[in-house]
Amino acid sequence: MKRKTGWILVACLLAAACVVWAVRTGESRSMAERSSAKRSLRLITYNVGVFNKYLEDDYRLVADVLSHERPDAVALNELDSCTRRTGGVFQLERIASLMGGWAFRFGAAMPFGGGSYGDGVMTRDGILRTQTAVLPQAGGAEPRALVIVETEDYVFAATHLDHVSAAAQHEQVRAIDSLVARFVAGVRKPVFLAGDMNAAPDSETIRLFRQRWHLLTPTDGGTYPSDPPRECIDYIFAWRDGVPCEVVEARVLNRSAAGDLRRASDHLPVLLEVAW
Repeated sequence: MKRKTGWILVACLLAAACVVWAVRTGESRSMAERSSAKRSLRLITYNVGVFNKYLEDDYRLVADVLSHERPDAVALNELDSCTRRTGGVFQLERIASLMGGWAFRFGAAMPFGGGSYGDGVMTRDGILRTQTAVLPQAGGAEPRALVIVETEDYVFAATHLDHVSAAAQHEQVRAIDSLVARFVAGVRKPVFLAGDMNAAPDSETIRLFRQRWHLLTPTDGGTYPSDPPRECIDYIFAWRDGVPCEVVEARVLNRSAAGDLRRASDHLPVLLEVAW
């Protein structure tokens, strides 16, 4: 009887060991699958022209168009924060709320009309770390800003270069490169920069960008004005020293089932989807 009981105990121990081995093997396989799985990201850059350019209230239209394209993060140019001309509305907060309460970060380029004017980033992911900076005016028309956010999986920055001076743009590109390089030092993630660069694809400004960045969005489709688009001046780039990505989709959003983009702003949004 004792011998029989002993064999039963051995069998139970062996069965338990097999279960533990199977669980651990499954966990290891699951972790390996997660680490080898491709991740994807959808980004949009959009100069919204302080909203309501052609309509009395187009916040809902813009939110619907953006939501329809299912982005993970959006860079926005020409935003007012609590200015008199836009009724004291914090525009980035308003649009982030309409997107479902996204995280956001505003970068003021300059004081304006009782508030400030600048650029912003909003993301459906939590923001781990941010930095904003005013770029050198360098003889340009007005100060410009850079906004950088880091999430768990990527770094995304928004900017808007001067619109009258190529020399000012070049100084701003150099400042952006320096600021981003310091921000992402030691970071092993994809790094993206988006915005209205006020420069043609064959310009010296874009050539300077391409020394440190890969240009990922189309250059053969106009982004400005919105109707009809004639010039390509809005772009999304990837940092050459970041984790490399492959382009899945890249296009100018010149039409949307969610609404008429020509009525929202004098620019068209640009969409990029990447995988890594």
